[in-house]
Amino acid sequence: MKTKRKGSSFNSLNSKRELESVFLFTTGKCNAKCAMCFYANDMEKKADDLSFDEIRKLSESAGNFKRLWLSGGEPTLREDLPEIVEMFYKNNHITDLNFPTNGIKTERLIEWLTRLRKSCPECNISVSISLDGFGQTHDTQRGIPSFYRAAETLKKIDDNFKDDGHVLKNIATVITKYNVEEVVDFITWVYGRFNVSTHTIEAARGATREDGIKVLTEKSLVEIQDKIAPYYLLYAKRIGEGMNFIGRGMTKFFYVGLMRAMYTLRAKNLEKPCCWNMDCTAGETTLVIDYDGRFRACELRDPIGKVQDYDCNVQAIMSGDAMKKEIAAIGHGYTANCWCTHGCWMMSSITFNPGKMISMLIKANRETKQLSRLNPVQVDEAKLRELEAKYHLDIEKLGQIGLVEKTAGAA
Repeated sequence: MKTKRKGSSFNSLNSKRELESVFLFTTGKCNAKCAMCFYANDMEKKADDLSFDEIRKLSESAGNFKRLWLSGGEPTLREDLPEIVEMFYKNNHITDLNFPTNGIKTERLIEWLTRLRKSCPECNISVSISLDGFGQTHDTQRGIPSFYRAAETLKKIDDNFKDDGHVLKNIATVITKYNVEEVVDFITWVYGRFNVSTHTIEAARGATREDGIKVLTEKSLVEIQDKIAPYYLLYAKRIGEGMNFIGRGMTKFFYVGLMRAMYTLRAKNLEKPCCWNMDCTAGETTLVIDYDGRFRACELRDPIGKVQDYDCNVQAIMSGDAMKKEIAAIGHGYTANCWCTHGCWMMSSITFNPGKMISMLIKANRETKQLSRLNPVQVDEAKLRELEAKYHLDIEKLGQIGLVEKTAGAA
């Protein structure tokens, strides 16, 4: 099924606060050992995953909402995941599915995406592949040799869904001590070698599996963000291909503005609390459901109950005393004893604070334009080959994947 590119519903701002995003940790199983995993301690509990029947009750009681964010563990290890997504599409009319994966189970992912494009035809599917650096850097950070496998998965998704505007391909990179020195080079290489919609960088968050891997400071993160800002103008242009003039302009304004605004907030909050200048809507517009049934208002806050105690009724959970107390404790972010570097919650809150955000988006676009003049982008074949030699990538493997010409000599 081939379609023109379709814009995400993120470009529709809304001030009515109601459940918009459900973050469903589909399984506590994972086939990687990521050093920066904030969920490792939870998975170590080896609790049972929610049953399909329990998830069915959650879906049937949730009403309509826009976005289903899958998480885990590794989502592709949940055997009945396609049925779960199809259920939320039918019952809750989701318009956006965020599908993060380490990209190890290539064929399964392609099979499931093909199925979901037929069974959920109007749903935007954002496939977010984890790639943390060049070759060995990625493998070290992920705890398993998976760099070339993940790269192959991305290439196969592009080959199968290149012209399908409902399938958006993303790459997520978490910055740690292992990759901080190469992340700017990696942003360049990824843009040149992969046909992805965006490439996000994340600060390691929460209690990580490995101690001592958080090395970012506000200053160092700002420096990285400023250097990579021009790439988001390029990504906005890529996303806008095929749209009319107005569509391209709106896409550029919202995409560049949201990315820059999110990164600015993240850097300010990396070392100390800093006001967002907008309400955090965690618990009002978002619900996090852990793989074993515990639930939260935000991934970075403690669980406040179990869905089983509410007979898996989402309406009862959202209107219950536990969630009311949590929302009061969060206090729209102004009174909570926490501060956030989590892009998902920033993005979700942005869409529910339209009046406060317009000026921020205008400023973010202006800053990005200025930074593009200060940090001109060079992405050509010579530069990409230079990076592949510098970081000792296997050119033969890249050729087999289809990322470089097979006739290329060894690095």
